[in-house]
Amino acid sequence: MNTRNTKQKEIILNTLRQMHSHPTIMDLYEQVQKVDSSIGQATVYRNVSKLVEEGLVMKIPTNDGVDHYDGDCTNHYHFLCQKCHKLYDLYDESFQSVLRKIEKNNHFKVNRVHLILEGICRDCE
Repeated sequence: MNTRNTKQKEIILNTLRQMHSHPTIMDLYEQVQKVDSSIGQATVYRNVSKLVEEGLVMKIPTNDGVDHYDGDCTNHYHFLCQKCHKLYDLYDESFQSVLRKIEKNNHFKVNRVHLILEGICRDCE
């Protein structure tokens, strides 16, 4: 295994986990450059794709065609402001109980939920 690639992947993951802004790939690349300027754009793209495949990073596609990324893969949901396009984390146990009820009533096993609520955030209201 290429130790440089492993080190770069670790830097990318740690950088993303420190960012709570749900960055785009370019936002993440710019932040990674501040940590290690030798990491190129293609390396960030490649490693983020691997991290998504491995379940260590969440990819959040939005209606504006720009994917965002989240280093927090715990069960949570997102709110997208339609004015400023900022993504907010939502942690709601009541939705978890609705999800469990859906699973039970329909004999499903849900592995992943991508829920994005859209509206206007408090700052833009």
